[in-house]
Amino acid sequence: MTSDNADEVKRQLQELEAIVTSLLGNANHSEEALRSTVEKYRAITASLASDADCEELTRRLIARLSIDVERGVAVYAEDYKPWLADRRRDIVWSRWLTYKQYLINAKWPPRVVEKLDELTDQILDFAGNPNIEGGWARRGLVLGDVQSGKTASYLALFNKAADAGYRLIIVLAGHTEYLRQQTQRRVDEGFIGRDTSRNANRAGTTTTQRLIGVGGINKQIANPQGMTTAARDFTKSSREATSITIDSKASAPYVFVVKKNKSVLLALSQWLDEQPKTAGQLDVPLLLLDDESDYASVNTKEEDNPTAINDAIRGILAQFLRSSYIAFTATPFANIFIDCDNTDDLFPRDFIYALESPTNYVGAEATFGSTGGENTANVIELDDVEEWIPLKHKSGHPVDGIPPSLVDAVRAFFIANAVRDLRGQNEARSMLINVSRFKRVQRQVFDLVEAEVARIKTAIELYSVLHARGELNEELTMLEGVYQSVYPDCEFPWPTVLSALTSAVSDIRVQLFNSDKDRQLAEEEVIWDRPRRLIAVGGDVLSRGLTLDGLSTSYFWRRTQASDTLLQMARWFGYRDGYHDLCRLWIDPSVAADYRFVADSVAELRRDLRAMFDQKLTPSDFGLAVRKHPGALLVTAKNKMKAAETRTAIISLIGKRIETVKLPADAETLRANFQAFEEFLEVIDNREYRHGDTPRGYRWWQGVPKALIADFLDAFKAHSTDELFSQAAISKFVRTNGIDGFRQWDVVLVNGGPASTPLSMGDVTFRPPQRSFIQGQADELRLGGKSARLAGADDLTNVMDSDVVSQVRSEFVQKQPGKAVPETEYYPKLDRPALLIYALRPAGEPAAIQVAKTPAEHAAKAIQDAGVLVVALKLAFPGDSLRGDNTGDVQYVINSVALRTWFPDFDDLVSEEDVDD
Repeated sequence: MTSDNADEVKRQLQELEAIVTSLLGNANHSEEALRSTVEKYRAITASLASDADCEELTRRLIARLSIDVERGVAVYAEDYKPWLADRRRDIVWSRWLTYKQYLINAKWPPRVVEKLDELTDQILDFAGNPNIEGGWARRGLVLGDVQSGKTASYLALFNKAADAGYRLIIVLAGHTEYLRQQTQRRVDEGFIGRDTSRNANRAGTTTTQRLIGVGGINKQIANPQGMTTAARDFTKSSREATSITIDSKASAPYVFVVKKNKSVLLALSQWLDEQPKTAGQLDVPLLLLDDESDYASVNTKEEDNPTAINDAIRGILAQFLRSSYIAFTATPFANIFIDCDNTDDLFPRDFIYALESPTNYVGAEATFGSTGGENTANVIELDDVEEWIPLKHKSGHPVDGIPPSLVDAVRAFFIANAVRDLRGQNEARSMLINVSRFKRVQRQVFDLVEAEVARIKTAIELYSVLHARGELNEELTMLEGVYQSVYPDCEFPWPTVLSALTSAVSDIRVQLFNSDKDRQLAEEEVIWDRPRRLIAVGGDVLSRGLTLDGLSTSYFWRRTQASDTLLQMARWFGYRDGYHDLCRLWIDPSVAADYRFVADSVAELRRDLRAMFDQKLTPSDFGLAVRKHPGALLVTAKNKMKAAETRTAIISLIGKRIETVKLPADAETLRANFQAFEEFLEVIDNREYRHGDTPRGYRWWQGVPKALIADFLDAFKAHSTDELFSQAAISKFVRTNGIDGFRQWDVVLVNGGPASTPLSMGDVTFRPPQRSFIQGQADELRLGGKSARLAGADDLTNVMDSDVVSQVRSEFVQKQPGKAVPETEYYPKLDRPALLIYALRPAGEPAAIQVAKTPAEHAAKAIQDAGVLVVALKLAFPGDSLRGDNTGDVQYVINSVALRTWFPDFDDLVSEEDVDD
């Protein structure tokens, strides 16, 4: 086929795709209907296309047109007054319609575009009517998932806001120049419509520039006044060189994309201060969007001495008579420090909107599974890194080499590139290596990886042809081994992949990302060179906001207990259409377990938000729920971890799942816990408390006094990094709580399956549940295997009336059909608090282990040395977590001991120049 014919076939297929999409894109259709439509219009529009071409197009359409997204849910203030519906017909939606076409051209699923239209209408309505005269200030928060398309959502909002009359838009685009440039490029394409990287003149001037994105579709809207460029933030020199005066009657908005940097925000504030004002304020409607709002924006100091960034944001907003501040974040714990009663601060008093991700989003559950079931299809557990780069290391740690698993990960990335080329996928692709927060360590790893990449590329270039002929090369044999083990289901045989490797890897480049490189970009006003095939080595600069295009291979060896930090480090979340089967993540198994628990916490907060919407509650109610959520404990500590003071955190246990997820791995503590369990069992197993068995045959005691429960909790020791059990806070709460409903408890001894050998302890006979274990960070004993969760999905319901359980399930299915009933739905119906005890036996045949190597072997040896069952606990406190009282409040004191335990990275103080922040 000639190149002209190939181009014509491509054009015809694009036309056929556009027709089918327009006909079937806005509703659910069967695969049969889609195939029938393709065949119907193929003869008319794609006569040159082969059967194989049309089959590939059909597969793509089936995948894309089946993607859907829920609208999301919001809570809002009582004084909210809708305005958009009354003004809709009077607004000329030229910018939004152009942006909508831009998304359609980019092959966004039509139903997702329609839902984006709906949700941005709602957010704009919450933001406020820009044409209302007089003074007003709105504060809102939008929750999304990590790497889920929040930028596309707020670009849609910008276009609608500009159509509606907002005339000044400020984007706070994270804290790094990498991230600011990335955001500027997206704003250029999706809103400004011009390529600001080609603007060599001073900031704010108008030059003839290349139209891009929305500007290429409709040049009439490519007229926003860009006050920053892809190469230049708004600095003091920008302010001094910019003589532009804001025109409140301007037909196009002014746009700033700036870093959360003290000097940048000061320069912007001073420039605004020099603008003409009415009664001391700017009379132009402002939309200020705070991206990654949980980073730096929240005030963690005293109100009379706020943090610099928080104070600067407040100062900018105060200069405007009419302003709307909208925070975007993926980590909803960000608001726990904001005083909802302080009208000057950034608490989202007017609305909180939770975005839903489309069905093709790859997030925590798709990657790791949930605490109810582990997913390991794309996850490879690390067990060989500690001797090279310990999880806990100092800035001066020498890196003498890289572990074999990292070399295999690089090989896998090479193979994935070849497979994607064979699939005809021409998009950018990347690999992430994040193994340290220290720049010196990152530099050593970068040098070693760069050398390894050069070595493997050379072997491919020089020997791939000879290897295919039978003259075997050791490196290419290793590559084939990785192909067989990592991609056993690849549709292309190894000889085909081998033949594609040379061209696939020739353009791969290794780049180092840290604060030094970021600072260089800003100071020299140069644009970040983004290679199309990239291996990115770095630390925390890579861990927030930065998008690595086409990320398929991730190597992550980091330790953090803070839920927000952990989620933000997950750059591998996002959209992987067409190559998700090639994505692989090398990670410590205990960190993977942490992701499951954090994802559950965030999902729980989203359910809380939905329940608050049903109950007509407000953002202040949600703020209280977030601050008292058990997951907030670590965020509280993180924001005070460099301070010498002691801080108190108040959390609520009502309606929450409290489990010992991290157990000690030392034999002495395991034996002490088993002894405490034996003694507790002996005390409660008498006629006064014995009740019988649950429906599943678990031994059940009722009416156990709270003092006995508290005594047992005092004697039981979880691991020191299990923040909820690290102090005596829970046992003290159980002992001192005076609520009538908490005076007596149910106690359940959970059984394993029929295959478990029975064990008798006094008069009690039970079958110990069998579980897999791993030994994770800091000698933590963690549950492994298919389920990383302690309790089974229906263990708690065994102590409830079956009719009540059926009623809860029926009511939930009516509200959210097709979704599994979360355990938290049952808590309000519990008669009494419950303690579920799991005396666990390791799964599989016991074997004597002399030298442990893998996380599973370390765990097995720890249990073997202890010689007892592993005791773990689950506590369930009845009630509604949203009711807003303090009956379930527990006080934790966060001091230097807690900080050293929960945040081992900060055990040793290091200078800021050593840390990648």
